[in-house]
Amino acid sequence: MPARDSVADDLLGQARAAVERGDAVAATDLVARAFAADPSDPHVRDLYVGLHLARAIRLAATAREARRADIARRAIPYDTEFRDSPNVEAAFEEALRAHDDLLGADPGNEKVLVMKAALLFRRDREKGRAEALEILQRIQEVHPENRQVAYAIKKVERPCPRCGDTGFCPYCAGRGTKTFVRVERRCERCHGQGICPVCGIL
Repeated sequence: MPARDSVADDLLGQARAAVERGDAVAATDLVARAFAADPSDPHVRDLYVGLHLARAIRLAATAREARRADIARRAIPYDTEFRDSPNVEAAFEEALRAHDDLLGADPGNEKVLVMKAALLFRRDREKGRAEALEILQRIQEVHPENRQVAYAIKKVERPCPRCGDTGFCPYCAGRGTKTFVRVERRCERCHGQGICPVCGIL
């Protein structure tokens, strides 16, 4: 059995203590340093993946929210082709980097792979569809019993009839809000997220 790295052990202990006191930022930084010191330690890797998974999910949600806010701010009509603003593009890139960091630590992590496929598809359906399908089909080859993956493949392969395959909520035009008698309210169909309630949840 290989000797444990004392530096990684110490950092892992500090990271766990930070988790216990609810300091996710410090815990994430500490476990990243522990992972850099000893990436082969399974205890370090498990905590690294767990903490960075939460960060990747948060960044993906931030990117989606940045796009929703941008659509509302720019008053982009529903059926109009548009390009994301630089800050939205940067948000999606940061989220993708977070997923790639996770896959660097745990290349076969199905959850992260499915999340990355969904993020690629959400960022740009036209350009991301092929790459998302490649990731999902690779998982399906190894785990044909995974129903979630089979369902996701169908969602990516088939253009969505509800939203015209835009991925945006057709009821609020991707804004997340509806205006009625000059009062702006959260869209009940997409729960204020601005994504298609049929295919956008991928």
